[in-house]
Amino acid sequence: MNGAARGSRLLHVYLWLLTAGLLLQGSLSLLLDVRPDIQAATPWLIATIDNANPPHAWLHILWGIGGLVILALFRTPVAHLWLGLVFGVFYTTLGFVGIAVHDPMGMRLMLPENAFHLTVGPLTLLLTVLAWRGRGQPAELGTTPTIP
Repeated sequence: MNGAARGSRLLHVYLWLLTAGLLLQGSLSLLLDVRPDIQAATPWLIATIDNANPPHAWLHILWGIGGLVILALFRTPVAHLWLGLVFGVFYTTLGFVGIAVHDPMGMRLMLPENAFHLTVGPLTLLLTVLAWRGRGQPAELGTTPTIP
């Protein structure tokens, strides 16, 4: 496998794991919110990761479902690049907004949440850039190729 294929494959696998993980995390957060008995019995670390904040949980669920649908229906490297770009910019921005604004949009964004967003956002952008550069074809992102 050459470098271009490796970068594209790495982004593809990462996006599958990331979006499935967001769906799982958001679903567990909602469960903890509606079932205080389960939340009380949940170990501290898991309860921190699944913070039982419905607006934040729904954000993760929507990104999880949306990402999985895009990956399942649009199986091209270009679709992966666009998903990586949009996701990376959104989550990086959310991380900075979470630091600057107290509980934006009703989401409880504290240090663990902001650290997560400021890790997965830039990491997704980095993997997207590596996959894009490895392709060596900027025209694949939707620009019209020129004829010499």
